[in-house]
Amino acid sequence: MSWKLVLLDEVSKVLPDAPLKGSDIRVELPTASYALPAGEKLGPLTFAFDVSARGFIEGYDAPADVDAAGVVGEAPGDATTQLAPALVYGGDQAWLKYGVEARVKADVGFPLPYVALAANGDVRVLLADYHRHTQDTKARDALKKNAPELRLPLLTSSLDKLGVGDAIAFQARGELSVTATLDWTDVYTSNLQTLTKLLSASTMVAFEAKAGATVSARVKVVDDYAVVFSRPAAGQVRVQVKKVVAREAGVTASLHVEASLTDPAAVVSQVEHVLEGLLSVPLSEFDSLMTKLEAHKLSENETKVLRIILDRLGFGELEANTTALRTQWEKLRTDVRTRVQALAESKFEAGFRYEYLRLREQTTLLSTVCTDAQARVLHPLLVSGRMDSAMQRMQAEGMALEQCLLKEVNKESKAWGFALKLGKWALGGSDTRELTQVVQRNSLEKESPQRVSFLGVRSYKGTLLTPYMHWTADFKADMAEFRKSPTVADLDLGLYLLLAHDARKLSDHDLRQAVDEAIVWGALDDAEEEEVLKRIRDASGGKEIETRVELKLDNRTLRDVITHAADPDAHSAFARALARALPWYGVPCRDRPAVRESVYAPLWKAYLEHDWPAAMAANMAAATLKKNPLVGHFAYVEGLLSNGMLTFAEVIQKNPGTVSKWHDLRAGLLDLRNNEQRSPSVLKGAFKALSQSWAQSFHLKTTGAFFLELASRGGNGLATVERTFTVTVPATGASIVFTKSRA
Repeated sequence: MSWKLVLLDEVSKVLPDAPLKGSDIRVELPTASYALPAGEKLGPLTFAFDVSARGFIEGYDAPADVDAAGVVGEAPGDATTQLAPALVYGGDQAWLKYGVEARVKADVGFPLPYVALAANGDVRVLLADYHRHTQDTKARDALKKNAPELRLPLLTSSLDKLGVGDAIAFQARGELSVTATLDWTDVYTSNLQTLTKLLSASTMVAFEAKAGATVSARVKVVDDYAVVFSRPAAGQVRVQVKKVVAREAGVTASLHVEASLTDPAAVVSQVEHVLEGLLSVPLSEFDSLMTKLEAHKLSENETKVLRIILDRLGFGELEANTTALRTQWEKLRTDVRTRVQALAESKFEAGFRYEYLRLREQTTLLSTVCTDAQARVLHPLLVSGRMDSAMQRMQAEGMALEQCLLKEVNKESKAWGFALKLGKWALGGSDTRELTQVVQRNSLEKESPQRVSFLGVRSYKGTLLTPYMHWTADFKADMAEFRKSPTVADLDLGLYLLLAHDARKLSDHDLRQAVDEAIVWGALDDAEEEEVLKRIRDASGGKEIETRVELKLDNRTLRDVITHAADPDAHSAFARALARALPWYGVPCRDRPAVRESVYAPLWKAYLEHDWPAAMAANMAAATLKKNPLVGHFAYVEGLLSNGMLTFAEVIQKNPGTVSKWHDLRAGLLDLRNNEQRSPSVLKGAFKALSQSWAQSFHLKTTGAFFLELASRGGNGLATVERTFTVTVPATGASIVFTKSRA
């Protein structure tokens, strides 16, 4: 069964009587020029044409002829990172594409795999059939040859009629899905407010994740996609799933991404660890204290311990009412389980949305070359929208995947920050100095609404000074909805900063330096340093450890930072951040961020005003700091250069351009503040200015400290700023995630 062109004489008149080469063929088919028996069935689905359906013929013989579906196109410039389209320009090839829309209905009780755009629930699928010809073939002759044997992409039997260099495709709005697996450690570094808000303000929390503790979810997104079947050679069929532009105008709803855990029971194993993190004692110890309280057998010391725990939970007033206390405790256990599941699902949703919004039009999500027999098995699965089943079949059949952004995402991808790192569309590890703008359109019409996002990540490995260190800055700017004329105000902004140390045995100095970085970014407080050091030493057992400090500002908080960058004392705030970010040393003036701020901030403020060379900075430090009782003899050390210690002057020397980078950083923030109503393209310049301060770890650490102070001035305070300190023991796979509850 196939569809066919009728009234060929009328159709032929709208085509040029000339060779396909050089002909610009873009014609709408006359009404009733195509036919399909009404009610054609494909399993539980019914497909039909009607008189209102649109049909067209398009010709392609050179790269200037752009196929909106991306089936025909040029070979990619870099074949290692980009897949070629199904049909590639070259040689003496040309194609005629025959397209038509079909209405889709489903039997009662069968879930329609496609999404209805029309108010009446009518679902339309675009069908296309590509026929290869030589370029000297006349268009009317090609039409005459093709008309009696047009292939219907919805029928599996059409695969057998594909000639080498031909293709069939259908486009629909439907559901795409991916199965992803993450370490629980990664889950605990995002959206932790959902857990920490259960505690009183300024309380340290430590969540442990055991070796191999993972969680998986099925993530789905609704979008327009095309499924393409082509024949690269005899006996082979290439199957591709591509993201495409909607053919229906008016799709303005927010991008819908939904995640559901594949095994909700995996949450149960984590609830105990989370409860222990909230309690700060083993669950068995707390249960014992509760039992003794109910039996009135608590010792004086046990009473003190229990009261500390109850105060953390905000249950202090319930100590005298054990029945109410037990009720609240059981309610908390249930609440924690619900929150942990929501926490995990939100991590998957946010990561998938982040990457999907940066997916370019016509990106190939899935591509495999298979035999005719394998293609016949895949075809009905793909036509009916069962992507998961099709991918499972590919795996079972051992089909080689040329690309699969919809494959299972493995925990080894270390999905930190905003990215879930799905296959080749992952961003981590790149050093991008300028933001690349990605525009998704909601229809093929001119001036159609757009959805804008940006690609921009800066990642670095340490220099000779710190060869085991790396850091990342990920600036997020995207839109969930389509807008007619989007502006900066329509963008959802975010910033993710990472300071990480590779696995190695840390000396006491190195370990304190790592903990100090966590204090600078507010993941810990000064008073908790010794407690955290002890927990790390106990967990590592002298083995190698790796650490990472992460700072994440959401849209509201980052916009607070942008607003307060215009404050008159911004340069003073930056000087304080520079002082806090100075490396840790075991001397009274350098061993705590708050003390470093009080001692060194005036010196940094003067440096920002005068931009001293390193030698002068050393002299000024020695002369100024000797008057400070906290510095003492260390003032002499601060007056030296190249003594192996990172003094004030040596930090200046090893991190050149601090003053100019400060000016760039503030200019970039003010650009964002002052251009709210301008085109999102202004973000490119702002990102370039901001990213100058992310090229060295010291400047990145300073940026984080500076942004925290500005964020604290906003209406949201620091409650919405994610700050975590993670310690992992690679030998055991165990991790501890430290954070603070903040008001």
